[in-house]
Amino acid sequence: METIIIQGDNLKDKIFSEVKNELTELKAKYNTVPVIAFIAVGEVPLSKYVIPLHVQTAEAAGFKVILERKPANATEVEMFDLIDQLNANPDVHAIVLLQPLPEHLVPIRIINRIDKEKEVEGFHPQNMLSTMIPDIQTQKYPMCLPTALLELLEDAKVQLRKDQEWVFVLDDEFISNTLTHMVVKSAAAKAMPLDCSLSIVNKDSKHLIEYCQRADVLVVVTKHPEYIQPSWLKIGVCIVDVYSNLLKEVPSKKDPTKLMPIIRGGVNVESVKNIAGVIVPVPGGVVAVVLPILLQNALIAFKQSLPKIL
Repeated sequence: METIIIQGDNLKDKIFSEVKNELTELKAKYNTVPVIAFIAVGEVPLSKYVIPLHVQTAEAAGFKVILERKPANATEVEMFDLIDQLNANPDVHAIVLLQPLPEHLVPIRIINRIDKEKEVEGFHPQNMLSTMIPDIQTQKYPMCLPTALLELLEDAKVQLRKDQEWVFVLDDEFISNTLTHMVVKSAAAKAMPLDCSLSIVNKDSKHLIEYCQRADVLVVVTKHPEYIQPSWLKIGVCIVDVYSNLLKEVPSKKDPTKLMPIIRGGVNVESVKNIAGVIVPVPGGVVAVVLPILLQNALIAFKQSLPKIL
């Protein structure tokens, strides 16, 4: 069996170009600049790469960027004060809380504080509700992760079938994190065809292997690089790898004075070739497309503000 590997670079570039072109037209027409605010709290191993990537990509698309950095010991009150200021600022059209947060902060409480009109990842509880139950209210900002996955599969002409078994493998800390758990269920509701079954499994579960062996679609979210073993998999499974782990840093070939990150997900791509039917890998894959989708949502927020600023 030949495995289809969906990297997503072409789709990433396509969405980015569409956002940039439309922003250029709107800025010229209305003589105003869209503003996106990124909030970063503390440091994680990938911060020195992720934060500049978000800032530089947004600026390249045509946004003015506000970067708010808070120390790892920032209190919830301090976070609320910052978010209240950004909410009240009419010049700020989109607010993004970069994950993960330090353990003493509860992500869903912080995100809930963001004005739902400016929370463009689709993580605000009301935005997630519209993802899970679209008949209740119109979805303002499509949740970035499942939207990126669906667009990747469509672009690669991979069709998700009904009556399949979806298995999400998560670390214990992700299962116990209210926001992550809600995001998983919301993402599944958006991505899964009707009458598919869903199982969320702790990666340390004694039943993990049997769940993996049944999975038609296996979504892996783990901080343990290359954790999933080929012998656990059903022939033809569709694997979606989600979490980026910094394995090590090596000197750049172009400039040896600069370090480059070596990133791996929870699945070793080479080891599952000719077993998996489709793999959406890390690096690349869904992660590569999420940021352009995020900027697409920020563009929506900017366009909705235009009548208010004329």
